[in-house]
Amino acid sequence: MRYAGGTSDDFAEITSAKGDAAREIDRWLDPAATIKSIDADEVIRTNAKGEIMDLLNPLQGKFALKDYAQSFKQTQEAAKGLPRQLYNSLILYPKGLSQMSKTILAPFTHARNFISATAFAAANGILPFGNTKDVKAAWNALQAFGPGTRTSNEFYQELLELGVVNSNVQLKQVADLLEDVDFGSTLNKLNSDWGLNRFIKGLKNKRGAEDYYTAEDDFWKIFTYLGEKSRLAKAYDKAGLKLGQEFVDMNGAKQIFNDQYLKREAANLVKNNVPNYAFVSDFIKGLRKFPVGNFVAFPSEIIRTSANIVDTALKEINYSTVINGKTVNPLRSRGIQRLTGMAATTAALPLGTVAAAQAIYNVADEEIDAMRRYVADWSKNSVLIPFKDEDGKLSYIDFSHLNAYDTVTRPIQTVLNAVNQGRADEDGLVDDFILGMLESTKELGSPFISESIWTEGLADIFVRGGLTREGSRLWNPQDSAGDKIYNSIGHLVETQAPLNWKQLTRLGLSIRPIDDKGRFDERGNQYEFGNELAGIAGLRRVEVNPEKSFNYKVTEYKKVLEIPEIYLHQLY
Repeated sequence: MRYAGGTSDDFAEITSAKGDAAREIDRWLDPAATIKSIDADEVIRTNAKGEIMDLLNPLQGKFALKDYAQSFKQTQEAAKGLPRQLYNSLILYPKGLSQMSKTILAPFTHARNFISATAFAAANGILPFGNTKDVKAAWNALQAFGPGTRTSNEFYQELLELGVVNSNVQLKQVADLLEDVDFGSTLNKLNSDWGLNRFIKGLKNKRGAEDYYTAEDDFWKIFTYLGEKSRLAKAYDKAGLKLGQEFVDMNGAKQIFNDQYLKREAANLVKNNVPNYAFVSDFIKGLRKFPVGNFVAFPSEIIRTSANIVDTALKEINYSTVINGKTVNPLRSRGIQRLTGMAATTAALPLGTVAAAQAIYNVADEEIDAMRRYVADWSKNSVLIPFKDEDGKLSYIDFSHLNAYDTVTRPIQTVLNAVNQGRADEDGLVDDFILGMLESTKELGSPFISESIWTEGLADIFVRGGLTREGSRLWNPQDSAGDKIYNSIGHLVETQAPLNWKQLTRLGLSIRPIDDKGRFDERGNQYEFGNELAGIAGLRRVEVNPEKSFNYKVTEYKKVLEIPEIYLHQLY
């Protein structure tokens, strides 16, 4: 200060060495918390917090002229102000809790998470469960409680250092959102009756569920890593390259062919071709703080890795190098295999499954097109696997819910649907193609701009006046104010409910005796046990019910008729 001129009264500390202008590094920061850190490697980051903060916040512990220091402090305090606290409490906190309830705390979602992740290996040309040795090695390295797990901890630590594991996109995004609202500290401050305390205790001890959610993702990343490593070794060995030899790799860099190179290259392939939260842009990560969007990081990673898979395959096909004085294409077969895997996963498998179901159940293309008019809005542009019973009644499985790469294939299906529903003349087809392209853009952007689970519930009550986006009524207009409030609270509670409770309810009804009146839900529906059990894997059949769809369409039509009437009242 002496060299800067002036006195100590002219200066102020920008931010305390104990504080942080951005955020502390600790996960769920709260010294008194019993909740555990979400990441195993968080311990390393916590121990190195001082060094990390010097990198992330170089202003920490520094001084500046009072006016400048005050401007920094105002920016910091803005995040602690009343408007921010209200936004966190009313929007972000419930949004994070609802997303956690639908993923980490939902057992059936765990099953679908594991099954759908098989596509990551398949899209890279590696047959899921195709190598039993790799299956066992991947299982033994998992860091979740189970028979045979946690027996290859050194191998897992190596994979952690290579950046292969512990990078589940959905789990990391939920974790960051809950960290934004200081989730751990808030839980410790809550103190209410016995029921609430039990619920809070359950949330604090959710580490086991997080471990399993991470393991479900880690298994396929480890399996893919081992597959990539062995295929690289075999490809170069077949081309005549021996351990210790120097060669020029696919990126034009000189390399020594050894086990370290194979590990590093296999890890890079997994990181670039399988969804990884570390590669999500700051802009996409920042979208979690808005009231719109559900798990926006995952579709963005699907788009990134899909492009990377095709790009990697083309590079492998065209890559040539000199080995033992001879120009060879060592990775050409691997590139063709990868490209075939991507085509099969995104196109051949879905379309082939639909075609097989059509042949078995004698369902015509026209019947599928007609069926799309009566399915839920979120399934209209999905890949639908059709079924037909003896009475000719149609049902379907929404294959898109199980397809991890639906984000990149749905726009194509949307264009095809628009053309199929259009006119037969040439000008009409062109118009329908353009409309289909516009609709596909909407489908592609839907995960980023649609209402989040929580804000959709709020909008159903306060914006749509007790009407859901699907057309279901939360209450009748003639209901009393008390009934409306009661139904509204119940609707909001549903957005936060964990454990796949709706599916559990249907499963419970399905196991009741045939002659039991308790088999029926409040709307008179009954459920089959086998179908509900298949729903755990995302393979539940949904009946096509035109009558119910007509009711929704009538409701929508009435809403349209109400708009001119509102304007007339305003005019007169």
